[in-house]
Amino acid sequence: MKRVRIPAVVLILVLGASLALARAAKIPDDPGGFNGYAWGTPLAKFPAFKLVQDMGSTDFAENIGLYENPNETLTLNEVPLATIRYRFVENQLESIELRYAGRQNRDRLVLWLEEHYGRLTAHERKMINAVLWYGDKTVINLKYDVVTQRGTLYFLSQALSHRFNEAHQGSQGD
Repeated sequence: MKRVRIPAVVLILVLGASLALARAAKIPDDPGGFNGYAWGTPLAKFPAFKLVQDMGSTDFAENIGLYENPNETLTLNEVPLATIRYRFVENQLESIELRYAGRQNRDRLVLWLEEHYGRLTAHERKMINAVLWYGDKTVINLKYDVVTQRGTLYFLSQALSHRFNEAHQGSQGD
């Protein structure tokens, strides 16, 4: 029974990703990172970062960890970000996760993202739960949960996030 569920889940995820790509905004001038942080930068370049979660290793990737920069604050378009986390895969910067609260803040982030990374279509702008931007090096994913009124803004490396996803999927099969 478990073997049937896993392929079905993978198929649903692949189809969902295909539909998302068809409805995602294109980043015209991909920065290859976010806020001065470049994808693939070694963890050793950030001595102030503190490990908050060791995500372990798998057959696909080693040394996966989630880090914070103590006392770091960031505001985007007057939106205070509650948490800023950096994920490293094999000691290379793979993604940046920013957490926020409130629908009004979600809408402000959409405006900021459109200004910096490309306009959304009218249909995309109506999507509340998730909005995507794709570039050659970067994926931006703005998520919002209407029930909890909390959201997450992800900036991800195209190349390195595949390695994390393979590692994560590999560990789920156990």
